[in-house]
Amino acid sequence: MKSKTQEALKKLFPRLKKKIIKPNDDLVKKAILDSMDLVTLVTMLSKKYKFDIDKYQKKHKKFTIDNLDSFIN
Repeated sequence: MKSKTQEALKKLFPRLKKKIIKPNDDLVKKAILDSMDLVTLVTMLSKKYKFDIDKYQKKHKKFTIDNLDSFIN
């Protein structure tokens, strides 16, 4: 079963559909997402799951699928 974050990534960024992204890959450092992509993802997560970027950044240093999923669940 895909995670909520993986589903959002594949929907928002079709170029990632065939890319293998490990749950602990840093989405920014591994250049999976650029800064504008990250803004788009955070905006979608904020609207759909009431994601709070300030609270997230206090708890997590990296943007990984595991971290994002644990935070929105």
